[in-house]
Amino acid sequence: MNLSLSSEQLLSWQHLMPTLELADIPEQSISFFDLQPRANSAIQQFLQNSHRSLLVLKADDQAEYAPLLADYIQSLLPQNSQVKGVNYFIEQADSFSFARISVEPAQSKEDNFAAIKQVGTALYFDENQLFGSLLVHPISKDIQLNAGLVHQLNGGVLILSVAGLLARFDIWCRLKHILTTQTFDWYSMHPFKPLPCHIPSYPLELKVVLLGSREELAAFSELETELFGLGDYSELESYFSLEEPVQKVKWVQYVRTLAKQYDFPSISDKGVERLYQLYVRESEDRAVINISPLMLKNLLSKAVLVCTGTELSAVDFEKVFQITAMQHSFLRDRTYDDILHEQVFIPTEGEAIGQINGLSVIEYQGTPTSFGEPSRLSCIVQFGEGEITDVDRKSELAGNIHSKGMIIAQNCLANILELPSQLPFSASLVFEQSYAEIDGDSASLAAFCALTSALADLPVSQSVAITGAIDQFGLVHSVGGVNEKIEGFFAICERRGLTGEQGVIIPASVIHQLSLSIEVITAVKNRRFFVWAVEDVYQASKILFQRDLTEEDKSYNGDNEPISRLIARRIEQRTDHLSRGFWGLLFGRK
Repeated sequence: MNLSLSSEQLLSWQHLMPTLELADIPEQSISFFDLQPRANSAIQQFLQNSHRSLLVLKADDQAEYAPLLADYIQSLLPQNSQVKGVNYFIEQADSFSFARISVEPAQSKEDNFAAIKQVGTALYFDENQLFGSLLVHPISKDIQLNAGLVHQLNGGVLILSVAGLLARFDIWCRLKHILTTQTFDWYSMHPFKPLPCHIPSYPLELKVVLLGSREELAAFSELETELFGLGDYSELESYFSLEEPVQKVKWVQYVRTLAKQYDFPSISDKGVERLYQLYVRESEDRAVINISPLMLKNLLSKAVLVCTGTELSAVDFEKVFQITAMQHSFLRDRTYDDILHEQVFIPTEGEAIGQINGLSVIEYQGTPTSFGEPSRLSCIVQFGEGEITDVDRKSELAGNIHSKGMIIAQNCLANILELPSQLPFSASLVFEQSYAEIDGDSASLAAFCALTSALADLPVSQSVAITGAIDQFGLVHSVGGVNEKIEGFFAICERRGLTGEQGVIIPASVIHQLSLSIEVITAVKNRRFFVWAVEDVYQASKILFQRDLTEEDKSYNGDNEPISRLIARRIEQRTDHLSRGFWGLLFGRK
């Protein structure tokens, strides 16, 4: 079968790699918080509002963001020479009197409970670290008071992790009391032992910033139902939008600022563009990019190790990509070896009826590895009562979303072809040689094509793999992991030898996710491998079967009859066969 290589859905190699399309970027220092407009606004308003003492920030990586946040808040706070806090005087007990503790406002930062800093961070903490401690000598009974973080930060900002408060929710209860009353009270640490003497309370002005992931904040808000009433909310975003040219310029300036901050070599324009392309692979979106300083630092430091020039170039970042891929490739190569040695049967040449190559992404727990793998989806149609069996679902090897996708594929075909509600056919769909649980609806387009092939008795080219989710009206929708899927099928085809007929069909809506490897782009440029982007099942059928799915306003002959006509003919033949019955068959023979 000669595929439609001149099809409008065929993508050129330029579509497969994103570009920044920027020139003459001015040099300007851009920090992490310059890329955080929402959090920036919330933090500034929080610091200026004397009536709010709690700010909740969603942050995925508290260990990375907490120091950056502390430095940023410190830069916003005015330098205040005023001494805050108190000084406790302790008169120790003796044989004739009890201990007495008095308090007066602090006169210098040397006083025992005077504030000594404006911003502090504690991601892992206990009650003594936060609220101080009271120690009583076991023999002399002398009393010692030790200041905690809340005392040292009187009038300042304390940054805490929500995870720490979830582990010790009683700490939050006491902290909440301090925030709402702006007063510090002393309590006995032992539930059955009182304080050795009265310890005066004192005013304590404190602002607290809580950092937590979305899951941690959800759990914490269930325990503290008034959380978002007590505090303001915003998010430290791990991703930055590049929709507008000015945002792209700002991101490039941020990259170069961080490189300069860590004394890395300067980055060439082509180097920045290749770095951007690698980031698109991670985000799966050309308009949204990861801005984690730690991730960027790691990439730059690896590029420095392979750099041979005076600046970091595209070649250096490509080397980093290739080295990392090689280091992570053990599981991927073993999986591909099984296919190449035909322990798992995945044909990449020839034709077959009711069989098609789908695409999936494989992830292994405990590793950062994920890669694309082709999977053979087959469909068998036989005379029956219209039941279509999803074998994977029936054997409990598929999840609910996969099952939903298979049902949608069946209903979509029946709707588009206007098939009778009770088909005279039964069919079974299965992922061949699949031994682990699968889920997701990205195979629903492949299921539609396999079922169409089996019903129409039309062969499908095995040199093409396909991925996409469909709805009941035949529109093809976005799926994830498209770069890994394309590269996975390409790797198998390349190792067997590219024939110039192999390729992948993807949804048109995922073009903005594409950032393919140099090897795939080179093969597409040389017309040794192809990528088609389709919007609906009509376009996919036209590419795979070289026929229209339904009848259009044009003439047809025996070689290009629409698929709907072929299926209708088979159904009609089956219906006639059933209506004749046994005796009709017996006596109707000539």
